[in-house]
Amino acid sequence: MARHTSDGGRRGIATWVIVTAVAVLVIAGGTVAYLVIVNGSDNKANAACTGQIVLPITTSVGSTPAIRSAAEGFVATAPSARSTCVTTEVTEMQGGQAEQALATGWQAGPGPAPSVWVPTSEADLSALETTDSAMTAGRDPDPMASSPVVLAMRAQDTLALSTLSWTSLPAAAGPAGTTLPAGGDQVIIALPGPVANRATSYALQSIVGGGAVAVDPAAVAAASAELDGLAKAAPAVQPATTSDALTQLAGGQGGFTAVPVVESELIAFLAANPDADLTAVHPSGPTVGDELYGVPLTAQWITPTLREASAAFLAYLRSPAGQQFLVDGGLRVTGSTGTASITSPSDAHDVANQVQELPDGGPAVATALAQAIGAGPAG
Repeated sequence: MARHTSDGGRRGIATWVIVTAVAVLVIAGGTVAYLVIVNGSDNKANAACTGQIVLPITTSVGSTPAIRSAAEGFVATAPSARSTCVTTEVTEMQGGQAEQALATGWQAGPGPAPSVWVPTSEADLSALETTDSAMTAGRDPDPMASSPVVLAMRAQDTLALSTLSWTSLPAAAGPAGTTLPAGGDQVIIALPGPVANRATSYALQSIVGGGAVAVDPAAVAAASAELDGLAKAAPAVQPATTSDALTQLAGGQGGFTAVPVVESELIAFLAANPDADLTAVHPSGPTVGDELYGVPLTAQWITPTLREASAAFLAYLRSPAGQQFLVDGGLRVTGSTGTASITSPSDAHDVANQVQELPDGGPAVATALAQAIGAGPAG
């Protein structure tokens, strides 16, 4: 029983019962106070917003994973525009298709018409600006991040390589027994169709290029002999996609020793396939790759609230928190090295490999490259 007889013959309540009751009251009071504070905060946040709006963002292949993560981080900050709470919706669309949809008032675009466009090629931006320069007026002329094309190779196949440049690859991919000009073994490159696989297009443009100006169809025609040599040295049956080529290379299949791949996508492939013994080789010389542009659009469907929400999202992308999402996506961000607030994941790109960037020539060049290597216009 909880009661006992005291020294004076009086019966009292046991001490432990009193202590327990007090503890229960304290905990209950604390819980009530917490709920009041939390509910009060939620009510204040909700009271600050007079409505809800979804910020539509259209991305190109290559920018989607990082931008989607950054958009989630942005929403977690409880953003608002003109007293309206903002959420986001990210839709991926190939850059050339998005450009055409925007140029025609988004009559055939998937998902809602975007307020922010994140293409990965300046060629797509230029094509839109040729049609409607006002739609991208005020955008940052410089990309917010980039990711160059590299060659994925098995570690055992890179041991004999001393130096490798993009312009030396046609000679390196010659008949069996051919050696690199600086010494080394034959490099056989997988060539998935360059129209459907931008990494193939980037690598071939880097081979054709050599300067700071984007490759054009005329330059492709002038390099037809070198490109034809690359195609003849490659296996007759090519993988359909870059991902298929990487899988075959990791398994020692396919009959090739190198796969062109965008650096950020190789990072993602290795993260998903930790047993794949592949490494990135960075040939020297001007190199084509993804270039991410954050573009606030001006169009009839964009309201003042969407315009303000777009500006807030792009400002977030330029902040250390936003840039961290880009770096975590394997992208090269200006200021990501030597900035204390931004860290690179252990499997990110080797920042010691500085890249001389070469702009992408766009869809017309990819089509010309496909014809030069016999892949056909459809890639």
